[in-house]
Amino acid sequence: LAAFGQEIPSAPHGCTEGSCYPATGNLLIGRAVNLTASSTCGHNGPEQYCIVSHLQESDKCFECNSQHRYDPHHHRNSHRIENVIYLMDRNGDHTWWQSVNLESVSIRLNLEAEFHFTHLIMKFKTFRPAAMIIERSADFGRTWRPYRYFASNCTRTFPQIPAVGLRHINDIICEERYSDIEPSTNGEVIYKVLDPAIHVKDPYSLDIQLLRITNLRINFTKLNTLGDDLLDRRFDVLQKYYYAIYELVVRGSCFCYGHASECAPVPGVDARGNGMIHGRCVCKHNTQGLNCERCRDFHHDLPWRPAEAENPHTCRCNCNGHSNSCHFDMAVFLSTGNISGGVCDDCQHNTMGRNCDICSPFYFKDPSRDIRDPRVCVCDCDPVGSLEGGVCDGHTDPNMGMIAGQCRCKSNVKGMRCDDCKEGYFGLSQNDPLGCQCNCDPRGIIMLDAPCDQISGDCSCKRYVTGRYCDQCLLQPEYWGLSNDLSGCRPCDCDFGGAFNNRCMMDSGQCDCRRHLIGRQCSEVQPGYFCAPLDYYKYEAEDAAGHSPSEPLLPGKVRPQAETDCVEHLSNQLRRHRRHRRVTDSQQSRAALRRIRQLQQTPDVSTVNREHSTGHMVTWTGPGFARVKDAAGLVFTIDNVPYAMEYDIMIRYEPESTEDWEAIVSITSVMLPSSLRCGNLLPTEQLYRVTLPHRNYIQMPRPFCFEPSNRYVVAIRFQRHGVTHRHLTAFILVDSLVLIPKYTELPGFQGNDAVAEQRREEMIRYMCLDSFMITPMPALAEMCTKLICSISSIIHDGALCQCDPQGSLSGECDRVGGQCRCKPNVMGRHCDQCAPGTYGFGVSGCTCDCHPDGSVSHQCDPVTGQCQCRPGATGLRCSDCQPGQWGFPSCTPCQCNGHADICDPSSGECTQCRDYTVGHFCECVNGFFGNPVLGSGDHCRPCPCPGIPGSDHFNGHSCHADHGSDQIICNCKKGYASRCDQCAPGYYGNPEQPGGQCLPCECHGNIDTEDPDSCDRRTGQCLKCQHHTDGPSCGQCQHGYYGNAVNHDCRCTCVTAGTVQSACTDGQCHCDKETGACNCRENVTGHNCDQCSPNHWNYGQERGCEPCHCDLQHAQGAHCNMFTGQCHCRPGFGGKQCTECEQFHWGDPQVHECKCHPLGSEIAQCDRTTGDCICVKGAAGRHCDECARGFTGVFPSCISCHVCFQLWDDALCQIKRDLEHIQYTAQKILDSGITPGLEDSRTKELEKKLRLIQELISGYDTDRVHQLIGQSIDDLAEIALTDGRLMSITRELNTTEEEDGSLRRTLSVLERELRDINTTVAEKKELLEQYHSAGFNQFDKVKKYYQESTEAEQKCNASVSGPLSPVEQSNQTRALTEELLEANREKFLQSLAAQNQTLDELQEKTKDLDDMVQNLSQKVCGGHSNISLNGSCPDSVCGGASCRDDEGNRVCGGDGCNGTVSASLDALNHAKIAAENLNNAKVELQGVAKKLQDIATLTQDVKAQAMNTLEKAQRKKEHFENNNKKLKDFIKKIKDFLMEGADPESIEKVALHVLSIRLPVNKTILDNMVTQIKGHLSNLTNIEDIVNQTSQHVNKAKELLEKAKEATRAEGVKDAANDTQQALDVSERAIEKARTALEEAKNNLNSTRTVDERLGQLDDKQMDIMMRLQNLSEGVEALKNKTEMNRRMAIEAKDQANNATTEKQYQELQTKVNSLGGESGGLDSIHQRAMEIKKEADELLNKATNGIKQLELEKNYEENQRRLEGKARQLDGLEDKMRGILNDINKQIQIYNTCQ
Repeated sequence: LAAFGQEIPSAPHGCTEGSCYPATGNLLIGRAVNLTASSTCGHNGPEQYCIVSHLQESDKCFECNSQHRYDPHHHRNSHRIENVIYLMDRNGDHTWWQSVNLESVSIRLNLEAEFHFTHLIMKFKTFRPAAMIIERSADFGRTWRPYRYFASNCTRTFPQIPAVGLRHINDIICEERYSDIEPSTNGEVIYKVLDPAIHVKDPYSLDIQLLRITNLRINFTKLNTLGDDLLDRRFDVLQKYYYAIYELVVRGSCFCYGHASECAPVPGVDARGNGMIHGRCVCKHNTQGLNCERCRDFHHDLPWRPAEAENPHTCRCNCNGHSNSCHFDMAVFLSTGNISGGVCDDCQHNTMGRNCDICSPFYFKDPSRDIRDPRVCVCDCDPVGSLEGGVCDGHTDPNMGMIAGQCRCKSNVKGMRCDDCKEGYFGLSQNDPLGCQCNCDPRGIIMLDAPCDQISGDCSCKRYVTGRYCDQCLLQPEYWGLSNDLSGCRPCDCDFGGAFNNRCMMDSGQCDCRRHLIGRQCSEVQPGYFCAPLDYYKYEAEDAAGHSPSEPLLPGKVRPQAETDCVEHLSNQLRRHRRHRRVTDSQQSRAALRRIRQLQQTPDVSTVNREHSTGHMVTWTGPGFARVKDAAGLVFTIDNVPYAMEYDIMIRYEPESTEDWEAIVSITSVMLPSSLRCGNLLPTEQLYRVTLPHRNYIQMPRPFCFEPSNRYVVAIRFQRHGVTHRHLTAFILVDSLVLIPKYTELPGFQGNDAVAEQRREEMIRYMCLDSFMITPMPALAEMCTKLICSISSIIHDGALCQCDPQGSLSGECDRVGGQCRCKPNVMGRHCDQCAPGTYGFGVSGCTCDCHPDGSVSHQCDPVTGQCQCRPGATGLRCSDCQPGQWGFPSCTPCQCNGHADICDPSSGECTQCRDYTVGHFCECVNGFFGNPVLGSGDHCRPCPCPGIPGSDHFNGHSCHADHGSDQIICNCKKGYASRCDQCAPGYYGNPEQPGGQCLPCECHGNIDTEDPDSCDRRTGQCLKCQHHTDGPSCGQCQHGYYGNAVNHDCRCTCVTAGTVQSACTDGQCHCDKETGACNCRENVTGHNCDQCSPNHWNYGQERGCEPCHCDLQHAQGAHCNMFTGQCHCRPGFGGKQCTECEQFHWGDPQVHECKCHPLGSEIAQCDRTTGDCICVKGAAGRHCDECARGFTGVFPSCISCHVCFQLWDDALCQIKRDLEHIQYTAQKILDSGITPGLEDSRTKELEKKLRLIQELISGYDTDRVHQLIGQSIDDLAEIALTDGRLMSITRELNTTEEEDGSLRRTLSVLERELRDINTTVAEKKELLEQYHSAGFNQFDKVKKYYQESTEAEQKCNASVSGPLSPVEQSNQTRALTEELLEANREKFLQSLAAQNQTLDELQEKTKDLDDMVQNLSQKVCGGHSNISLNGSCPDSVCGGASCRDDEGNRVCGGDGCNGTVSASLDALNHAKIAAENLNNAKVELQGVAKKLQDIATLTQDVKAQAMNTLEKAQRKKEHFENNNKKLKDFIKKIKDFLMEGADPESIEKVALHVLSIRLPVNKTILDNMVTQIKGHLSNLTNIEDIVNQTSQHVNKAKELLEKAKEATRAEGVKDAANDTQQALDVSERAIEKARTALEEAKNNLNSTRTVDERLGQLDDKQMDIMMRLQNLSEGVEALKNKTEMNRRMAIEAKDQANNATTEKQYQELQTKVNSLGGESGGLDSIHQRAMEIKKEADELLNKATNGIKQLELEKNYEENQRRLEGKARQLDGLEDKMRGILNDINKQIQIYNTCQ
């Protein structure tokens, strides 16, 4: 077996003690039908083949015919694949299989089962393969894996397969020893699956998978040849190389894994021969399967394994007679230590286990019976009290409490047989799943050993549980929730305030809750409701009634007033001050006296609102406080107490000073108390007197009993503590009065029980009551919240919710306190009132949106919402200007020219204009003209156009006065002109008469409505019809035109080049008036005569179109190109009429491609008749793809033979020629009997030579010739072998040559594309010329062909440039080629020399094409293309094909050349120049339009700035008027002061102050400033006219630009562009003038700004004056006071003088009087100086008034208007020039459209 895999006999013991194997043999025997080959010679008919070893024999080639099976008598030439099964036939003759001449051939054997394959032997009839592969499949051909590779050169043939020796069984290697070319026959190939050099312990083990096969395949991939097939690929050379096998042996055996010693046929496969190795094992060892690959049923105790020599691994199983089947389980096998893995299936007789050897659950094994006894497992239990109908334990297990045979009782059953109830249970029953019952609820019973009585079933209940089954809680005292607690049930524990009582539902524990309280214990508030806090009943002091100290309603005694003594004291002090002339102390006393009087007028009680601000603590409730004066008081009314009980009374306040205060409180009930709680209490009135400490609350020392449905009056007097008089400046801020219930009276707090005491202690411990004394209230403890909710629930009988739906965001409020979520600016617990300073309580809250610029503060009236406005503002929000003003907050007077009183407050637009005015500023309405400014004297008057508005003779919209011509310019209705008394162009009628009107001329839109002569203005008759129309109404087409004149569709599009000349006049052809058909020339068709008739061409000729004359056999049809006449040829044909072969084709009528090899032929074109290519030296064959005679090697590497061959070949050729000549002469002699030109001597000489030749051929020399030939053949074989060794080098050279060929082909493609482009250019040029003569729209056509030429150019450029272009790729290939050439330079030199020689010869032959190239060059370029060595064409100015200049650029065409390229380039340049001119004109026109637009924008800006300056001046005027008014008022005050009398010192001070005031400028400077302002403002007139005219010129420039764009289609637009350029120059000059005017306007504006700045300086100085006057006013006021004091002192002196009784007193008085007037020279001089001061003040007032009047702006625009009118006239001239240019352009367009 290790050596050859010979037959393996079974072991001596057979199969009983170990493995056994069937015999091996040839697997091919009997399987001829399963053996196939991919190639068999003669399979489809007789084929010739040769034998290499028979080449020197006469019979060297034979016939193969395998259409029939081999038969030694009839079909000996059949060589099918089944012949390899046996070496010889029955006659002893060799048989073999043979393929055809193919490299790749395969032989495949398909087996019907899995076999053991040992080795393979092949015996070849021919050379063994140079390369082959042996493959196997173990899955019936689905996948294949190689066995081994064979090759003569493994490294080259299979480079990926290692060629080293075999190291492991599974290695895949390549072997070379069976692939040599020798021997040429009877060579063998032997392959052994298991190499003898590698030891294998068990070749049939599962680890050795190489032996298992279902299919075998042998792939021959390469033939072994002598190398002559490389030189010559002819059939007679190749037919001796093929694969042929004498015998094929595939040794193997049936694969049974050692479990069978013989095999039988596979079902369905017949035994087809003696010695056939069958595929189905006859299994032993309890195995089964085609290959004994599994255990038989009921034999799975061990896993299946292949048999071994000493261990058969027999399959078995054991189930003790309780099962009929088993299976193998690997887990069981491993758990038993690989001893047994069988598992029995479906054990019977209450058994279970792997071997059915244990009893099933609840059965036990009878010790007295054998395990195989069917009754070995038994059980005896009472079915009433046991589980599962009476099952028992199967075995004894103390750990699990199991005893063999023990019954499994129900839960409440006991006994050996489960026939008795357990203790505490009764009533054994089979239907009861527990066996016995005890219905006591386990939650309510006492857990004893016996829950219920075993006889009666009664239960033992817990403390708070009752019922027969202990399943109910006791109703009293209030329990619920039966559970496993120690007591059984839980107490209800209902909230003492939230629930009506402490009873609850037995199942859920739900208490009986008061209104709006929820939760099991009634301790939660329903959403949207709240618990009232302890200070819920508080009464704001702001809402209480305020009373003065003297009101009798207030309790306590009124203290005396202290202000009377204070006033008397201050009056006496003033008298003393006057007497001693201490003015300062007197003024202080007077100020104090005024302060006291103000305090006397201060109300006793006022409201102080405070705002809530972020970051500040709120220490009050409600809107704010009530500010109470000393001894005043408040009266509260209480009528909403909900619960009769005692309440503590608390007052919240804030002191304003450090003094102590006290409150006297009186509480009186309006009605007698009637409740049980308050009815028996006396007295019903209470009086408290408490001191208010320095904190914010005080509580009365005793509570007071309040009851519902009663009203109480609480009067409180607030006064300072410890004083006897009330003070005017003493105030206290009172916040609120609060009633706090005395919670200890409520249920739940009364009594001495532990729960009540605990609640009282918790109220104190958690400071629940103290929290409500502080404002703001701190966060409540959770216990406080719970207790307060209980208190609130008792007092209010539930929860509260009083959120105002309008003021609150939702119905929810705080759980404690009830504070609702208020809307903006809404406050209060219930969100029911507006915050201070807001109003309008409603669904959106409260608001007070006072405008910050117009209001004094952001607060408004709480009732009306009216904000407190600043001066000049009005409206509810103070956001509006006063009537007659607009633009809040910068309110300015309405500008309505005096014709309206009010305007829009936002935009300033005037409303309710009067006196025929309307619009934003009340300007004259349409139909009226004049100056709308009231008082100008030029009011709005009706327009005379020609009648007045409202009459039947008014034909205008509006008008205006032209001051330059003193004329009224009417803005007429459409159709009217002049003064609206004439019809406009395009209209007719009698507008000069009243009631007359102008109607449009009925010309169907076919006239120029701008032309005054287009129709008659009286009759309306059309005079100048356009659009080729005619008739009185332009309603019909002109002669020679047709169409619809009404739709402007009169046309005649006859093409001049295709229409008969007699139908054309002046380049315009006429058509039929009805149909529009044109009179076409001969063979011309089309509605417009614009195309040739079918199968005709040469359009545009005078004689019409010519026939195509296409060759119908070679063309696709009789039609051709209308302009070139080129027919559409079939593939392979060319020429204009398809009468020639296509380039690189030959033959007629069958056309074939030349296929001349580019390396072997001189040119690509072959002979058009024979198809033979013109070969270069060294090449031969029809396609020049073989080496020529005298050359050796593989084409194209053809090397010249040795010179001896040439000598021999020349001699043989000479002999051949002589023989042919002799044959020719002999034939002539036979034909005529006369030997021409020869005598008998010559004949004899020839016969002698003939005999010599015959002797040389047939005699001894014949052997010599054959010897020489044989020797030559041997030499040739040696050369072929040598050449075969050089093939690798040749292949590399071939690769390089192929790349070079690819480059050549790329260049050929480029040449073809260039020729196509040249052809396209020629066609386009011819089309262009024809279109020129035909009168088409030349510019569009040229543009189109230019675009196509540009695309072709781009395509060409893309093909020769760019990273992906062929040229770039060829550059990369070239670089690679250069590297290869450098590497193989020496080897390549010889081949390169041969190629250079071939190229030289090819270049010489290409000279024959010069005539053709020159002819084509003459047509395309206009030159003959005589190329010099450097590529230039010195004799041809126009260049030609392949001509280049000094820089290497191609030269084709040029000036003076008549080629198609020159004509196309001329047309292209012409189109480019025209397009460039048009683009330049377009750009310049756009620049003009932009400049005009910029001028208009700048002019508009100047206008806006001038208007702003005007408005500033107006505001300055108003400002000066206001200041003047203030100055007058001030002077009046001074007059009053002087008239009332003053002391001389004060008068002198006022006079000096007035004299020190100086105006900022004098009158002269003011006059100059006013004059400058007037001049600058006069230069800014008619700004709007300039803007309007500039806009019109911009629009006209745009129209001119559009018309210039339309003119781009004319070829002769250059002249028009020049005219346009001149017009642009004129426009540029006009723009420059306009720019100059604009600069002047800017300068004027700058001057105006300077005036504005000076006005600002004047304003600042005036403000300084006003400040000084203000200071002076204050000084005057002080002097007035001083004068008053002096007057009083004078009166007192006079009284004293009158009362004087002695002369001494009179003298003292006279001294005082003298001293009073001494400083200023007496009273008379003081009066005089005062009068002078008054006079100077009056003069100052007059000067200021005159200066202000001179600053009033006057409107004088005449000078600037004249200048702007001059500019307008210049622009009108520019407009006329533009119109002339437009007319010239239109004429040029008309000329080119009509070809004139």
